[in-house]
Amino acid sequence: MLTVYIDFKSPDCYLALAPTLAMIEHTGCRVRWLPLRVRERELPKDSHDPALTASHGRVRRAYQQRINQHYASLQGLSLEGPTNPHGTDAALAALLGSENNTTPFVQAAFNAYWQDSANLDSPQTVTKLWGSCLSQPASIDIEVLDRHQADAETAGIPDAPAYVLGGELFIGRAHLPWLRELLTGS
Repeated sequence: MLTVYIDFKSPDCYLALAPTLAMIEHTGCRVRWLPLRVRERELPKDSHDPALTASHGRVRRAYQQRINQHYASLQGLSLEGPTNPHGTDAALAALLGSENNTTPFVQAAFNAYWQDSANLDSPQTVTKLWGSCLSQPASIDIEVLDRHQADAETAGIPDAPAYVLGGELFIGRAHLPWLRELLTGS
């Protein structure tokens, strides 16, 4: 069983989706999608030069945007996303309400957010999207999501996408070739 932590609003998770799905299909492994709210990292507060710290943060964000744009273009994706970005808590909470294969919902939710600018923080939007993908009703409980987030952070999961295989944690899509090898035994 491969566990994959995601956040629908994360460009890194969106860029990891197609390669992750290809790996899952190639290896035939079972997958469990779990939520992890991705937050922008804060700048250090105790810097000798706050202006330099702020400048460093801007440079890092610009660099990450260029890298993401490069990988998006290789996949034929747009990272424009919603013009007024919103949270994704309702969609993330829905992932916790099902033991069934939620891959169809995961795919639909990423597409809805990045291509259609859907508000995945809206229980109505998520319930409708869920119903178009899965036969069971969606269960959206933000308190359960909050507890899950705290548990994931306590377990040392700092960012998404994150993959857990055999108790080992792999952060980021750069580990997909290695995960594929582990899953195929080659």
